[in-house]
Amino acid sequence: MRRAFTLIELLIVVAIIAILAAIAVPNFLEAQTRSKVSRAKADQRTLATAIESYAVDWNRCPQGIGELKNAKCVAYADPNATNLKSLEKLTTPVAYVTSVPNDPFQVGGSVKGSTGKPSYAVATFNYQSFQCDALGAIQLNCRAAGYSWCLVSPGPSRHIDGAPAYLLLGTGTGWNETVSYDPTNGTMSWGWIARTNKGIFTVPRS
Repeated sequence: MRRAFTLIELLIVVAIIAILAAIAVPNFLEAQTRSKVSRAKADQRTLATAIESYAVDWNRCPQGIGELKNAKCVAYADPNATNLKSLEKLTTPVAYVTSVPNDPFQVGGSVKGSTGKPSYAVATFNYQSFQCDALGAIQLNCRAAGYSWCLVSPGPSRHIDGAPAYLLLGTGTGWNETVSYDPTNGTMSWGWIARTNKGIFTVPRS
């Protein structure tokens, strides 16, 4: 006579599967986040090489979003200028990169701290240039500190409120207080992944 599983045996099997899932799922999510961090840093490194190559040819890095919106810096003021408009200069007419990579932490929308809701306006890395004389004081302070450009990803927290200049200078307070991402604080910890003309920007959280 064929013997079937008892209810107790089935419950034990389900419990074992649940325990294994409880162990495996967090590890999978951790690995996924670490993979995205590595991808973001690799893509920023690729863009950094393209930006520096562009700077060699044109004697300056591509104009950033702040410059594109400032009539004193360019021949036109485009109120709808985006990071992509800035970075597209790296693909045409000279292909310093074949395409502009998306930020893995902004595809699907980065989180605005003021609203708590995702914004789908930007999918690329936040790109800023500090080489225009008509920028604000905080941006000019970045240039005085030796920064000519920066690329920023909101990191695993996807929290994008604030300005890259405050991150680089460490002077942000309140809504614009930003720190650099440090995995020792936890894989999903808050902080931005940033790269400048000086290399990867890392200041551990105090």
